[in-house]
Amino acid sequence: MIGFKTLELAFSQGFRMKRVSFTKDTYFVKDKGLYKNRYTYARLDGLKVLQTAVLDENQPLNELPCFGLFYGTLEELRGKGNTVSFIEQILEQFKKDLPRSYKEFYIETLIEIDNEASLAIAAKLFGEPSNEGVDKKTGITNRIWQTKLTK
Repeated sequence: MIGFKTLELAFSQGFRMKRVSFTKDTYFVKDKGLYKNRYTYARLDGLKVLQTAVLDENQPLNELPCFGLFYGTLEELRGKGNTVSFIEQILEQFKKDLPRSYKEFYIETLIEIDNEASLAIAAKLFGEPSNEGVDKKTGITNRIWQTKLTK
């Protein structure tokens, strides 16, 4: 939820995102992330953030571009079946927003094993996890999905 508050704070200071064509409430901004490009999508009600999906380009995987997927849904909207369809919509839009040279790429999602809701969403989107790993900073086990997509 920190990302929601950060985005809403930026809105209060005049920052605006570009509306995604053919949508009424989905907005987008591309900027620089930790390694390369970061694509941030948000479903908004005015300047209130309802849902977000961030795709942050990280180190290549199997010699293909790889984007970490992070997502969130406002707490009062959870459990209503909106998150999976929102992320599916965003992934389709993301394919359009990527440079033409990105014909194949990976989406990587890491989710802590105690986050049952996000684990269920990732499973609906990507099937079985690719593997598990332990976060070196927290010591918490994560399930990891590494899914190859094609434009």
